[in-house]
Amino acid sequence: MKLSIIIVSYNVSSYLRQCLQSIFNSYEFGTFEIIVVDNYSHDDSCQMLKDEFPKIHLIRNKENLGFSKAVNMGLENSRGEYICLLNPDTLVSDDTFKKLLDYITKNEKIGCIGPKILNPDGTLQLACKRSFPDPFSAFFKLIGLSRLFPKSRKFGKYNLTYLDENKIHNVDAISGSFMLFPKIIKDKIGKFDESFFMYGEDLDFCHRIKQIGRQIIYNPITSIIHYKGESAKTAPYDMIQLFYKAFNKYYKKYSDQYPSWKFLHFMVSFGISIRKILAYLKIYSTRITSILLDFSSILFSFIVSMFFWYSNYHHEIVTISTLQAHWPLLVDFIICWIISSYWLHLYKKDYLSYGRSLVVTLFAFFLSATTTYFIAVIAYSRAVLIITFFLVAIISAGWRIGIYLLYRYRKIKLSVRTPLFTRRAAILGTGKESMRVGNSLHHTLEAHFILIGYIDDSNQSGTDKFLGRLEDVSGLIKNHNINELIIPEKFINIRELIQLLDKLSATNVNCKLVPKGEKMLIGKGMVENLAGVPLLNIELPLFDNIHQFTKRSFDIILSSALLLFTSPIHLYFLFLRKFSREFIWSTDGAKTEIILYQSRSKLIQDLSLLFMVLNGSLSFVGSQIIAVSKSNPKLIVKPGLTGLPHLKAVDIDINFIREFENYYAMHHSLIFDIEILLKSIFKI
Repeated sequence: MKLSIIIVSYNVSSYLRQCLQSIFNSYEFGTFEIIVVDNYSHDDSCQMLKDEFPKIHLIRNKENLGFSKAVNMGLENSRGEYICLLNPDTLVSDDTFKKLLDYITKNEKIGCIGPKILNPDGTLQLACKRSFPDPFSAFFKLIGLSRLFPKSRKFGKYNLTYLDENKIHNVDAISGSFMLFPKIIKDKIGKFDESFFMYGEDLDFCHRIKQIGRQIIYNPITSIIHYKGESAKTAPYDMIQLFYKAFNKYYKKYSDQYPSWKFLHFMVSFGISIRKILAYLKIYSTRITSILLDFSSILFSFIVSMFFWYSNYHHEIVTISTLQAHWPLLVDFIICWIISSYWLHLYKKDYLSYGRSLVVTLFAFFLSATTTYFIAVIAYSRAVLIITFFLVAIISAGWRIGIYLLYRYRKIKLSVRTPLFTRRAAILGTGKESMRVGNSLHHTLEAHFILIGYIDDSNQSGTDKFLGRLEDVSGLIKNHNINELIIPEKFINIRELIQLLDKLSATNVNCKLVPKGEKMLIGKGMVENLAGVPLLNIELPLFDNIHQFTKRSFDIILSSALLLFTSPIHLYFLFLRKFSREFIWSTDGAKTEIILYQSRSKLIQDLSLLFMVLNGSLSFVGSQIIAVSKSNPKLIVKPGLTGLPHLKAVDIDINFIREFENYYAMHHSLIFDIEILLKSIFKI
């Protein structure tokens, strides 16, 4: 047998499926076997392999033994002349195995070879060519000099960033995500060092290969895509701790080969500790950044309100001592903000929700106003508090909208998950699979996609959303402000995908793959299911008495205020009897009457619906308004002026109404209603 491909898998079913499919789509390179060692996954990985890839040799561990032990199990069961260690979150090109096997068989001095490895956005993954991390190069890496001076032989030594990434190089080490070597190497140097649980084992293996005089070759003649770190996301371990523990273990194992180690040991250990702290901070970086921006907004707003009020109203000169004298009021507002944001989960997952930030600001203002009323020591000018409230509302919502606009115009990339975050998407292909994906994308409830259209060499389906030819994809992305490019697996092979990613590298667009026949998007760091949410054994907060009460109270208060504010318009149309009557479907198959003002303006027409909201026939947020001339949709949620169906389309297919109602019922809260309202008003 020519080749044994060993894959160690842990809870990455979707990525593993794609990886295996890319292997089977490869050019003929001789007889091969695939050995998957499953490290006690709790997802459907093993069942998926049995159902879809029954000929693959599956080894199921009853516990997570770590990467090295799992690899050794695969090596013991392998029959190939050559061994390829492959990560499950990789996609190989159709020529990867053929070209690398051809190259390594012609040179007996090669002990291990690896391809050019790309990130999902098409950029080079630096770990695919490395030097052994001596104390100096590691220290420069740890303190960030390698990033500042990548072309320097001194500072860029760790990842050999000064070498041409498009040329073949004899290097010290390659990435463990793809390592191809003759099986005889294992007989000469032994198995993987099992003292490395995860991380560092590939570096150690390459080190031992070099010790017997064999070469480690980086060969960019072919490329693969590596999503990197997907297995680690679900591991019940401190992966940061494991990574730096492996780093330290490697140094201790080979410290006798580095005379300077005993002098630099403390510095490197200190650098490792600093990077470990920074790695932990990186996990919460978006949350920390959001908090800092909001607190800066509060501080700035407070200072501006002090200067504005005391300078213009009291004609006083505001000094540092004036600001210091009012510090209890600032602290009180910040504490109220912290309480409100914690209660409303602003920083838990919805840090980019401008609607939620506005609600947090409002709650913080009411709490602060209450405390200043009852506590005399902080009972300063209420005008300062009111001005601060308005400024904080504008700034805290403003920077979030700014982030979204930067994302919308592809200045930055975001991994967004919140359902109301607008994502402008285009799909490659116009065949049946692409149209199926487009239909799923249009009706998905978990994310607010706007399907801009389809890109292909020709318009096979005759869709009216055909944007243009594939050769013009970069220009189409820019002209239509497309943020996400959805690529059905069936439409493109991995080599073509790599070429496409290289072509799109300057557009800053997110690319997502859709496995054949599946309703999910696979991208860096996430697998998004587009199949909808089943309403089984799940609580429905919408129908709780407290939620019904708060929803109805909100409708009454807001509709009363708006009716009062727009009363002249209502008097005009009602007095002149410029309105029409219409019957619509309500809940439980009932019919209800609404009136619409006779005006060319849709906004004026719908103002009359405020009366229906006040009397309870409608709600501000609910299901779609459907005339009785259409078939009975059997609504379970009261019709609303806006809602999830309204955000998706003006006329959504009646078959999907129930899916929207189910999702809304499961996720309902007053905050969710306010977010939908704001989304409908501002269209952002």
